[in-house]
Amino acid sequence: MKIKKFVFVYILTVLCLVVVFSTVTINAAYDPNDDVNHDGAINMKDIALVARAFGSSGDPTMPVNVTNPLATTITEDLNISTYFGNTGNGGFNSTNPFSTQGYDRMFVSAAIVDISNNSQGITFVNLDTVSWIWGPINGTTVQTYDYNFQNQLNITMYGPSSMPVPSMQSAELTVKAPQCSLGFSANPWFGNGWVFVRVFIYLTFGTASPPSTQDTYVTNNVQAQPSSATQSYYFNTSINGGFGSNSTYVNIGGYSRMFVSITIYGASYQGVPVTTTVYLGSISWDYNDGSFETVPSGVLNATYYGSTLPAYSQQTPPQFTTKNSYCYLNFYVSSGATSGWIAFSINVYLRNE
Repeated sequence: MKIKKFVFVYILTVLCLVVVFSTVTINAAYDPNDDVNHDGAINMKDIALVARAFGSSGDPTMPVNVTNPLATTITEDLNISTYFGNTGNGGFNSTNPFSTQGYDRMFVSAAIVDISNNSQGITFVNLDTVSWIWGPINGTTVQTYDYNFQNQLNITMYGPSSMPVPSMQSAELTVKAPQCSLGFSANPWFGNGWVFVRVFIYLTFGTASPPSTQDTYVTNNVQAQPSSATQSYYFNTSINGGFGSNSTYVNIGGYSRMFVSITIYGASYQGVPVTTTVYLGSISWDYNDGSFETVPSGVLNATYYGSTLPAYSQQTPPQFTTKNSYCYLNFYVSSGATSGWIAFSINVYLRNE
């Protein structure tokens, strides 16, 4: 009788243990920290590994390979040779190709850090082209190009000037290919020579605004906020019979207010008591339907009296409420000179509230 009772207790104990372990196995959640050999399953192999290492001690830090860092920075120096030709002064140079793989957004800024002639005139440096390198296809390296970034990244240095002279904004680009190369142009007043430019590239992903801080030696002293943008445009306008005109396209998508100012930085005559005035005459909000806004000549103008350059518009930059995602600013020239040319720049400041 006692033996039967013992057997019954033994069988009952075994059944309880089976139920308990079955429940633990069924309800246990996989934890990769418990998977010693990282094969995706926690079993006797892991127990054997722990048993062999039982009693040992050491540094608990786990080695981790970071395959995609949150961000990276690239700095490159460009020496842009410039020349004087029939079409004006200028030069071009490109950065070495660099990897953009693993990132979806790129911010670019630059600074003029040296120049062969800093004694006279004005020097412009612009981001001109972005070359996307897709890699070899059928044995040939394939590249595509984006253009017209002058309004996103530009530097204007009035000589003589202390250096470095940084860009006042960063260009924001969406990454399109595994590699990239950036092309910059330099247009100095003096023509033949060189301009030394430092380029700063910030690669990241999952963001839509510039980094809060950058290397201020080569980039922005004041970072543009997402709520605003600054754009600059440059013109060399002929004077015929005392008059001239020019216009420019402005991308204003996402902004509700626009402010404009004028700077005259060059002319075909100097030291002659002749007055030339550049003024904003109208704004075309949509070329398709012909809608435009007339601007009285006294609202925004800059006057050159034949002696001192640059000459600035004296008015507080007028504010315009945007009416489209783009517009054309139409400028007119009135001069005492019957012929020649006038060079001026337009600065546009945009706000989105």
